[in-house]
Amino acid sequence: MAPIVIKVNKDQISLLKQLLISRIDVKQLKTTNPYEVFRVKYYDCLIIGYTTGKIVANKETARTLISGLLPKISREPDRKLVIGSDEAGKGEWLGPIVVAAVAVKPAQSFELQAAGVMDSKELSLPRIHELASFIRDNHYLRKHVIITPRRFNELFDELKDENRTLNDLLAWGHSTAIGDILESVRQDNEKIRVIIDEFDRIKTEQRLRNVLDQSEVEVIQRPKAEENIAVAAASIIARDLREDYIDLLCKRLQRDLRILTVEDAIADERATEYSKISYLKKRTQM
Repeated sequence: MAPIVIKVNKDQISLLKQLLISRIDVKQLKTTNPYEVFRVKYYDCLIIGYTTGKIVANKETARTLISGLLPKISREPDRKLVIGSDEAGKGEWLGPIVVAAVAVKPAQSFELQAAGVMDSKELSLPRIHELASFIRDNHYLRKHVIITPRRFNELFDELKDENRTLNDLLAWGHSTAIGDILESVRQDNEKIRVIIDEFDRIKTEQRLRNVLDQSEVEVIQRPKAEENIAVAAASIIARDLREDYIDLLCKRLQRDLRILTVEDAIADERATEYSKISYLKKRTQM
C-alpha cells in the first residue's frame, strides 16, 4: 500500500505535533533524523511529520486523525468560498495548455487537505489521477479551458501580429474558467475570494473585469498560490486533463509522443497537431 501523504504549512507542523502528543491514544517516538519534527504511533499507524510540512503515514486511519486536527492548526479558517485557478503546460512544447478553476467551500478545504491535495508539482502522475478522480467524484464545482496545440499554433502568430504575448492568452483562459464558475455560484450570495498564481497582474485584472465585479469578489494574485488548497486542487485538475489529452493524441496518432525528442518533432509533418511549434523552434536555437 502506498504511504499516506498530507501537506500543511511549515509553520503549522510544530502545533500539529503538540496536538498529537497531547492525545492519550498517540505515543510519541524518538525522531531518527534532523528533518523529522515528530514521529508518533497512533494504534498500529506510524505517522511522521517533516520540516517541509509533509506528514507521512502507513495507514489510512491517519487521514481521519489529521483531518480532525486541521481546523485547530489553521491560523484563520477561510469563511469565504474560494475559487482557485491554475494552469498546466504553458512552458512545455508537447500537448495543450489547460487552465482549470475549482471552487472550494470553507468546510471542504480540510477535506481536500486530508485527502492529500497539494501542488501538483509535488505529486506523481498516478497520484494526480487519483486526486483528480476524488475531486470529480465528490462533485467539487470546477471548470476548465483547453488550448489545443493546433489552436495555440494558430493563435501564436495572431498574438504576435497584435503585439500581444502568451500572458494575454493565459489571462483569457483564467478569466474564462473563473467566469464560468461564478455563473454557477453567484445566486448563492456567498462571499467569494478568487486566488490565482501571479503571472501578469495587469492583464489578468483587465480580463477579470469582464467577468466579475471586483467590488463584490475579492481577487488575490500571488506567487506560489498553489499553497492555497483551492489553487492546488485546480493545479491537479489542469495537470490531469493535460495528461489525458496527450494520451488521446498518442492513441490517435498511434505514437508514444512522450518519448519524442525535439528533433523528432521538428522533422514530423504532423507536429502541429501535438506540439507548440514556436516552443520547438526556441529549443532548437538553445
